[in-house]
Amino acid sequence: MKRSLAAKPVLASLLAVACTVALAGCSNPLEALGDAFASPTVEEARSQRAAAATPAVSSPSVLEDGVLTVGLNRSSSAPMCMTDQAGSYQGYDVDMAYALGDELGLTVKLVSVSSASSSLGSECDVVMGETSGRSSVTVAGSYAEDAIGFFHKGDETVASNMDLRSKRIGVQEGSSSAQYLKRSDLNATEQDFQNLNDAFDALDQGIVDYVLCDAFSGAFLSGSYDGIAFAGSINAPSMIGVGVMTSNTDLQMAVKDALDKISSNGVGDVIRARWLGGLSPLTDSSQISGITLSAGTVEGSESDSSGIEGVTSGIQDGSTAGANAADVY
Repeated sequence: MKRSLAAKPVLASLLAVACTVALAGCSNPLEALGDAFASPTVEEARSQRAAAATPAVSSPSVLEDGVLTVGLNRSSSAPMCMTDQAGSYQGYDVDMAYALGDELGLTVKLVSVSSASSSLGSECDVVMGETSGRSSVTVAGSYAEDAIGFFHKGDETVASNMDLRSKRIGVQEGSSSAQYLKRSDLNATEQDFQNLNDAFDALDQGIVDYVLCDAFSGAFLSGSYDGIAFAGSINAPSMIGVGVMTSNTDLQMAVKDALDKISSNGVGDVIRARWLGGLSPLTDSSQISGITLSAGTVEGSESDSSGIEGVTSGIQDGSTAGANAADVY
């Protein structure tokens, strides 16, 4: 059964404020509520904090003094980076970018980039969502994981390979998940769907036993349903971090220190919960053992713009966004 993601938290916040006003004995509760919500906006608060902070890095480590220009990859999709109807960025990467800027004492400017190797040092200072592998790019720290995961009706678990054998498994047509399933020895009945929303609807209705998809996309979608959760990954998770030009060692160290603070001070947990619900961090123990994959290279990506309906997956060329795009903490 589908459920609303946003209504309960908003209602709970309003009720909490209303109770506070009532307990304070205010003669005009409506006026008091207005005063309560008249506090600085997230953008104003960040600007005040940035003005009071000492920047951790300056030019030439960043393109512009006082600013961290963050590259968002154009191929990114929900929940990592999306644009809303107004064209503002939102998503896991966006919230992490603003948290990173806060720790570095820098104002954040978001730009769309095609790749880290072609944009670092010229179009942006850092690029979100990078994994190791490019000689000109160093991944400073980590804040997320990448894996292809199974989802089922039930509690979060790591299924056994026997649980999956000969089952009906839904995948997004043409995705890397579909290729993984074809290469596996699970002898499953593959059912293709145009997008992940349809696949999760089928899982909710019992038409398929599992859905195989990008683990973060699946966790994001499962928040719209009662009783759907992660059931283990088909591959070993890899870490996602912030790409920095290899020669820019000062910025690398500053970013790594900032990510460590975000991880330890609870901000990272808030961001993860906002976009992934209760999905536990993915580690080697999250991979389901005993699944054999035939030789071959998996091509393609879960980031197809049709993967998740209701959001604009992917970002537009030459766009920038202000700090109001991320309102988390």
